[in-house]
Parts: sequence; structure tokens; C-alpha cells
Amino acid sequence: MKDKPKSFLVRGLEILPGTLTWVTLLGSPILSYFYPGAVAIYIILFDLYWLLKGANVAIHLMHSYHTLRVHNGVDWLDWLNRLWTSREDFVNHLKHEYGGAQKMLTRNLYESSLERMNKLPLDRNFDWKRIYHLILLPTVSEDFEVLDQSIGSCANADYPSDKMIFVLSYEERGGEVAVQNAQRLQEKYHNKFYKFLSVQHPDGLEGEAKVKGANITFGAKTALKLIEELGIPLEDIVVSGFDSDTTVSKNYFAHLTFNFITALKPHRTSYQPLPMFHNNIWDTPAIARVIAISSSFWQLVEASRPDRLITFSSHAMSFKTLVDVDFWRVDIIPDDSHIFWQCFLHFDGDYRTEPLFTTVSMDAVLGDTYFETMLAQYKQKRRWAWGVTEISMVIPEFLRNKKIALWKRLLYGERLFEQHYFWATASVMIAILGWMPLILGGDRFDNSVLALNLPVMTKVIMSVATVFLIFSIYVNMVLLPPRPKGYSAWKTLSMVTQWVFAPIVSSLFGSMPAIDAQTRLMFRRYMEFFVTPKRRRANVSEEIPPDAIIKEAK
Repeated sequence: MKDKPKSFLVRGLEILPGTLTWVTLLGSPILSYFYPGAVAIYIILFDLYWLLKGANVAIHLMHSYHTLRVHNGVDWLDWLNRLWTSREDFVNHLKHEYGGAQKMLTRNLYESSLERMNKLPLDRNFDWKRIYHLILLPTVSEDFEVLDQSIGSCANADYPSDKMIFVLSYEERGGEVAVQNAQRLQEKYHNKFYKFLSVQHPDGLEGEAKVKGANITFGAKTALKLIEELGIPLEDIVVSGFDSDTTVSKNYFAHLTFNFITALKPHRTSYQPLPMFHNNIWDTPAIARVIAISSSFWQLVEASRPDRLITFSSHAMSFKTLVDVDFWRVDIIPDDSHIFWQCFLHFDGDYRTEPLFTTVSMDAVLGDTYFETMLAQYKQKRRWAWGVTEISMVIPEFLRNKKIALWKRLLYGERLFEQHYFWATASVMIAILGWMPLILGGDRFDNSVLALNLPVMTKVIMSVATVFLIFSIYVNMVLLPPRPKGYSAWKTLSMVTQWVFAPIVSSLFGSMPAIDAQTRLMFRRYMEFFVTPKRRRANVSEEIPPDAIIKEAK
């Protein structure tokens, strides 16, 4: 697909993030030579900022982890039935459970649920059996076993499968393998759901790029035709857009349904489950495991900050809203996050993403060889970092849409810049650039008070980082799915020792892909969508339900 001409503003916003990053990376050593004192002050303030930010992240991680455990202990289908039977009785049930709860987060669940109910209008329809779930699973040429496990997890969820419409959308360019997989899956699952569709997304449609958004949108539009023929109101359909390797927890659909029918504005809300890259976590090399687990941790942290949360990877929303905003874009890479901005702009800023404290599990990166794994991991991170293009897509809309409150436009715009700037620079600043005034400052700096305090501050940061690392190891071990048959206890030990690679991961697979993506964008070297390989080790891994990664709440 040919690049469309871009305005001066858009090109400027494409260039700006990379410019800020490179000014920081190149300017720090240059300024460290000429003005070491000023750079040292900046670095100390920068380190203090990240010290506080790290403490904040740790608190949010722990909060989300415990909240996830509490929500996993709820029988959401029972809650749906109680609510449908009698709103008053359900509220009384919540009050009774609140009075008997011992743990703070358990009490918080019942308290927040009561507040949620009190905000809803008296005429709200709580008939959950009217709700249908549309599940979209795009695929290119993934193995049959990967797709089978994903679809099977939906069929085996604790929610009536006759209320599910499943669409397997496979790419024409996937070749005969994709066709054969679709035929086998159609035969196996055609009677497991209310409707099961396997549709082929044609290659090279006008206006489309070779991206996930084009595939999943084609599947959604095909489903729309069927839904209109069936006469199901769009308002009663919740759509979940998954990746090909997404497996859901048993309580996913019940939890999602409860959140949807009790949301204050259900059609102005996206629902973000917690993605865990655990499907094949025992099979992957140590560095890939650290990256996958760190990605899971970050989503846990974001779930505890719903004011900052936007959609990522597998997510859900009202199908009516998806139709109203004209589906996912078919010509961009970050379709999963951009759908949030489409809705945010469509509703003039009156849109939010709500955390759904249930898990969906996906694959960690795994290639045929160690080198292929590392290369694929880098490309996946670079693709995620390509989300920097959101700046040039969203900011011009913020300037045009005066209906969105100015403070909200400024806040969300600043967060976009902050996210991508620190993604590219933070780990490099802390690990390398912080020493530049000491190395390059010479006699002008060596005998100053700042020269004495800078290494002390850096050591404090590293010490605190070690504490956070130990905490991360603990959370990782309790969230880890059971060790599959075929692996010894030494493999469990490696799950602890793997964290020695954390500094390498933060730089090589954190900052570097972001710098790469921003630099490409500066020079119009636009990326194509990279399909992350989905592989499992034969005769070692076994299917592990996502629920296994969460311990039951006591």
C-alpha cells in the first residue's frame, strides 16, 4: 500500500519523539563535557523521579496481584444469576458478604460493587442471558494446536456457549495450511457455539495493509451481516478481539458480562483483561521469559491505574460501539491501542478502559533456535514500540476536537509523549548516561560536591532496584503456571536465576527497539506488521488453563 501524503503537522509529530530521544542520548555526553554540574543535577533529579516511580509501580503491582486473586475467588455466573433474579437481593448479598469479609481487598471488592450498583439507573436491564459474545480470532499460518487450544478455552469457559458467536478469520496469504486448519477447526467446533464461522480474508484489498487490524475487521464485518440476519440487537453483543494464541480463563466471559451489564456507560467502555504470556513460558529461553513476564507485570501495574489504561492486545468492547467507530483501522500496526483513541475521539473524550481482573494467556516468543527467538523478540518489541505513531495520529485530532476538555487533551497528550520518551531513554539514562559527568567532566567536576553525591545516588537507585527485583521474582513465582511434565526441578530454579538478565533486557529489548522504531519513523522508514511466531515444544509442554496461574483467594 502506498504511503499517503502527510501534512507538515503530522510529519513534525512523527519526527519529534525521535528527535527528543536523540537529543537526550547525544546531548548528555556532550553537555557532560562542557557542563557536567548541570547534567549531574538533571541526572540526580531523573534518578529521584524513577526512584519514586519504581516505588509506585511496585505498590500497583502488588495491588493488582491481590485484586486478581480476590476476583478469581468470585463465582461470577452466580453473581449474574442473583442480579438477574433480584437487584435488591443481590445488593443485600453484597452487604452481607462485605460484613463478613476479613481481608481488606475482599472488602474493597464488595464495597466497590455496592458503589457500582448504586450509580446505576433503576430501569437498568440485568437480564444477562440476552448478552451474546462475539469472539474474533485472526490467524495467518499458526499451527493447528495453537488455534485449537485458543478456541477450546472459549468453548470450555463457564459461560453458555450457545451465547457465543465465534469467527475464525484466516489470511489468504496463509496458504493451504491456513485453509486446512480452518476446515479442521470448523469441523471440530461447528456445534460447540451458537455460530462458528471460518472466513478467509482476501489478500491485497484496496486501502489495506498487511496488518492484524485488516484481518480482524474483515471478520467483524462478516459477523455483522450474520448478526443482522439473526436479528440480534447490536447493543446486546460484546465483542472480544483476540490474538491467535489467546486462551481465556474459565471465568472470562462471566466476569466480562457482569462488568458490561453493570457499567455506568457500557457502550463507552472498553474492557481490558490481564494478559499473561504464559502459554509456553516453560519452553522459552531465560531472556525471553524475563521479557514476557515483565510485559505481564506492566499490564498488572496499568490495571491498577484505570485512569491511564488503554486497550492492549486482547480486549473487549460493545459491538455497537465498534460498528459506530467503523471497526479497527485496516492500515496501521497499533490497531489494538488505536481503537481506544477512535472511541475516545468519537465520544469527545467520554470513553474509558476498565480493567477486567481476569487473565488471558498468550505465548512468549519462541523460535526454532536461540538466535531466532532473540531476533523475533526484538522485532515484537519494536512492533509494540511502533505505537509511537499514535502521537502523530491522535494529537492532530486533539487540536481539531474542541469538545474534549482542554485539560483532558493536555493530560492524555502529555502521557503519550512521556510513555514513548521514557521507553526509549530511561534504562539508558540510568545504566550509562548517569556516569557521563564523572567520566567526561574531568577536573572541572571531580572535586565538586555533586561528583561525590552522583555515584552515591546511583548506588541507592541500584539498591532499591534490587529490592524491586526480589519482589518481582516473588510475584513471578506465585503467578507461574505449574511446571509441565518433562522438566526437572532445575527448571524451576532457573525461573529465579533468570532475573540476572533484567538489566540486559531493559536496555537491549526495552530502549533499543523503541529507539529503533522512533528513528525509523523520523526518516519515513515505515514498518510492516511483524507476525510473532507461535511455537510450543513438542512432547514437553502440556495445555495449562490460564486459571492455573492464579491461586484461589482464601
